[in-house]
Amino acid sequence: MLSSARLQRALALLLVGLLAAIVAVLLTGPGHGSGGTATAQSQFDGPPLPPDLRAANFTLTDQFGHRITLADDRGKVVVLTFIHSLCKDACPFMVEQIKGALNDLPGSGRNVPAIGVSVQPRQDTVANRRRFLAEHEMTGRLAFVNGPMSAMRRVWHDYAIAPVTPQHDHSTFVLLIDKRGEERVGFAADQLTPEALAHDIRVLEAEPA
Repeated sequence: MLSSARLQRALALLLVGLLAAIVAVLLTGPGHGSGGTATAQSQFDGPPLPPDLRAANFTLTDQFGHRITLADDRGKVVVLTFIHSLCKDACPFMVEQIKGALNDLPGSGRNVPAIGVSVQPRQDTVANRRRFLAEHEMTGRLAFVNGPMSAMRRVWHDYAIAPVTPQHDHSTFVLLIDKRGEERVGFAADQLTPEALAHDIRVLEAEPA
């Protein structure tokens, strides 16, 4: 049975796309930008996640064989997504949007850790991960991590992510984790833009650690 925190995360991720769609309708509805009464809005461009949603730690291995631990990035804003090296649609799109956001930040976002977690460990070999990142000019800018199946299942479970199966594609989200290690924003792939992602990274970077 899911713990209350994990159930909260799962429900939050399922609602991200719906909330973003509702916001888009409200922003384009009557009165917006035409002198209508302003309504309270989130400081984020992307859908905010529930408060106090702790990002589960993990230790996995990147495309260079380096050990990547989420806790090592405490004190920094982290971009976290879940990708497949052989994907031809959502994964390339998300990585390109992340690249665009990093390019919009000071120093091309070199101080913003970006992590892509495998959703198909058997196919996400070192060679395939390196090729994928090279194709998208993200070598050295995104850690594409993998690990033993037991570790991968734990990460997918902790973040309420559906991996690739013969019957289904995987979940497609980009999450922003703040300096304190809390999940703050969750973009569904079809709501993701470089401008919105870069904006929300800046908001989180302005917060105290």
